[in-house]
Amino acid sequence: MDTLPLKKLPHGLLPKRNRYYQPPKLYLGYIVTNDWVNSVAKEHNLVARAMSDEGELCEVRSQTRENVFKFIAKKAGVTSFVPAFSAIYPFPGMTPDDWLLTVMSSYDDRPVGNPTDADIHKLQLYLKKAEPPKWYLSALHWKWAARPYRN
Repeated sequence: MDTLPLKKLPHGLLPKRNRYYQPPKLYLGYIVTNDWVNSVAKEHNLVARAMSDEGELCEVRSQTRENVFKFIAKKAGVTSFVPAFSAIYPFPGMTPDDWLLTVMSSYDDRPVGNPTDADIHKLQLYLKKAEPPKWYLSALHWKWAARPYRN
């Protein structure tokens, strides 16, 4: 039996259309470190800043991550999706510094919205990863529950 992260998404973990007892949400992606995201942001001047209530210039981390992910998609030549950050359920060997660079979720529309194999491969080459992306369990929707398909 496979353990998380999964190399392939089993059919039984695909959500059903309409309102059913739905499986947990899983994300397909690559683990990257916070230090890596920050180094890309600084190296390519992608750090987002805004004025705080106290009048100080502060980094807006969520916008910085989004800037980095858009930059990665452009540099890798990916056109069918923009990588995003997803919170995942901790797994053995994961550190607090780990992030998931998400390609898609198990709840994304099919076949519309699926990234192409070619784009996934481009991202893999850009990130210098030896293996294709894997499926990781969502930290927010990690158990079976009654919920709508679009979640």
